[in-house]
Amino acid sequence: MEYPVSLYYDTETVDVQILDLCRGDDDYRKIYIADDGRRKLVIKYFSNTFSSERRITGWFRLMEEYRKTGLYCPAVIPNREGGLLHCDTVDGRRYYTYAEEYSIYETAEHIGKDKYKNAQGHNCFTPDVMRSLGKIASAKLDILNWPSAYCLLEPFCAPDTADEATDCAIGFVQYIKENIPAYLPRAEYLLEMFYKRQKELRMVYSSLPTSCFQADLNDSNILLDGDNKFVGLIDFNLCGKEPILNYAVREALWGVSDKRLFGEKGSRLYFYHKELDDLRIELFLNNTSYIQENYEFTAFEKSAFPILFRYMNSFWWFHLNEIKLIQEDENKITLLLDWLERQMTRDDIRLP
Repeated sequence: MEYPVSLYYDTETVDVQILDLCRGDDDYRKIYIADDGRRKLVIKYFSNTFSSERRITGWFRLMEEYRKTGLYCPAVIPNREGGLLHCDTVDGRRYYTYAEEYSIYETAEHIGKDKYKNAQGHNCFTPDVMRSLGKIASAKLDILNWPSAYCLLEPFCAPDTADEATDCAIGFVQYIKENIPAYLPRAEYLLEMFYKRQKELRMVYSSLPTSCFQADLNDSNILLDGDNKFVGLIDFNLCGKEPILNYAVREALWGVSDKRLFGEKGSRLYFYHKELDDLRIELFLNNTSYIQENYEFTAFEKSAFPILFRYMNSFWWFHLNEIKLIQEDENKITLLLDWLERQMTRDDIRLP
């Protein structure tokens, strides 16, 4: 029987489906969905720069805390030797294996957008996802001592040299320098402004209340029941400890899914139409109101919100995608750069 399935089954009559999720040499991931007719398991075999025995056992602890709030997370299943985690070294590289019960619920991705989105393009599960976030925030969990993949102002894992926002800002300016240099002075001005916003955020960030979060709320990890209601989560490999304000604002912003805001190839139409950007902010604030049903932002968090929002709502990966799409359109380039400057200077939004 193929390793690592043999860690969990002692019979050859096992049906196995293998999913290759490798993302380059530094991120090896394979999933084995195995079933011997008695039990069905999801066996995860992986090696990457952000996983370690300490972190993985932390994932297990956080999954248990999520279950305590009433959310479903598949249970981690012991291997044939009784351990929850197996570690081995191949050619000097550390590999990890653990298994979960096969989820009793389907992911939103598997169910399909036609079933969980309404006519306006809103995800039916978003309010309950936000409410669950509020529950985890209220718990103020202190069981992990590393940042989540949502971290600001610090790297997530060893190879990173900065947070993702900074990497995206630098990448955006570099693309303009190499492809549309006529706009480089404006782009460099925006990068300078970004670093000023970063400095302002550093002054308050470490004092914000924290909790520990799953930190990967995408459609492939959100579980829905037969009525397409949110019931739980899978995949905690990006989890960590995070300022609640950072995580909540990011998720409330990313949770905006109105189809009027998005065009082809991932284009953001709200860069070019103020009324659409106003709609985006309205929907964002609606999402924060769901969070606040279970978590009350402190006065300090509310005062820090504009500072954090100016930083996180500027450069991100989709701005680099956008500039590539519009690099031949002078009007749109100007509007996009205007939008970025507005986000880093605006002071007109407050948490409810």
